[in-house]
Amino acid sequence: MRTCLFPILIALAAAPGGQAEDSAGYREKLYILSSADDDMTVVDVATNEIVGAVTVGALPHGIAAPRSHKLLYVATEGKDHGVTVVDPVSDKAVAKYAVFGKRPNEIDITSDGRYLYLPARGECRYEVFDTVNQSLIAKIPVSGYPHNVVVSPDDRFMYLSAYDRGSLSVENARKAGECTTLNKKIYVVDVETHEVAATIDTLEAPRPIAVSPDGKRLYANTDNLMGFVTLDLENRKLLYRSEYALSSDEAATPSRSHGIGATPDNKEVWSTNINHGFVHVFDVTADPPRQIAKLATGRTPLWLTMTPDGSTVYVANTADDTISVFDAKSKKERMRIQLPKGKAPKRMLVLRVPTG
Repeated sequence: MRTCLFPILIALAAAPGGQAEDSAGYREKLYILSSADDDMTVVDVATNEIVGAVTVGALPHGIAAPRSHKLLYVATEGKDHGVTVVDPVSDKAVAKYAVFGKRPNEIDITSDGRYLYLPARGECRYEVFDTVNQSLIAKIPVSGYPHNVVVSPDDRFMYLSAYDRGSLSVENARKAGECTTLNKKIYVVDVETHEVAATIDTLEAPRPIAVSPDGKRLYANTDNLMGFVTLDLENRKLLYRSEYALSSDEAATPSRSHGIGATPDNKEVWSTNINHGFVHVFDVTADPPRQIAKLATGRTPLWLTMTPDGSTVYVANTADDTISVFDAKSKKERMRIQLPKGKAPKRMLVLRVPTG
């Protein structure tokens, strides 16, 4: 097992119970991972201007922060298989851990910053890192390719989303160093024990997932569906399969969904459409979810995130190195942020950073 490369230099995240405040207030920053490089771009949310970049390691793939927003964790899929810890006030890396399995993907962390869950795609398992003791404390084997994870709002559960080899043969998957099993379910892990408590059927292999702010539903993009499924987390069952409303020409062109988010007011779900270049907006206040908007993005929208108040939605257009900035209320694109060529933006996160 590899060990910590250098120690944490600042305090770990504060305990749950609200975001830290000081008299000077906050500055919101958007952090954008460069999936084809070794850094992340920093954008000032107030102006949507690029204000810097932070080197985090080769092929950053996962990003998460505790509720305090005092630290930012970035998982890197490159040769170091690590997690870099960034101080968002100074935008400098303050620690790096290389104790994880191969090919870390999207991560999440409990609101108090204690437990970080990481999909180790190259090991066919999820790994649990204790940030206080700075050590791995659990390994959770799953079927398929470990890919995404989100924590429930009350920190009781982690929801694990692993896609799979699809039509790739077992032999070819093995030759490529991939996991060979298939998966069409979400794993529900008890955060207290770090053990699987249940699974929920998704019909097809799940991709990105988002939990509703009230913790009652999980929305999941899946393979072979231009849309998403809605899962009932209380009864742990699938409720709805929602498809995008498309023109006949659009529907005839194959595409897939990879990027989904629920608005903080629990009223809407936004979900990307990769090949057609759209983000679709659904009203989820009534059943079943109903599409209310289809908004043009840049090329290959592969991820989205929102400001904490839900007023702005950012969509990462990977193929043209841009970020679409949408006003959530009017459903209008305010502007498009141009990143340096070759960054291939994907995962993003907005933090409220203390300015005092």
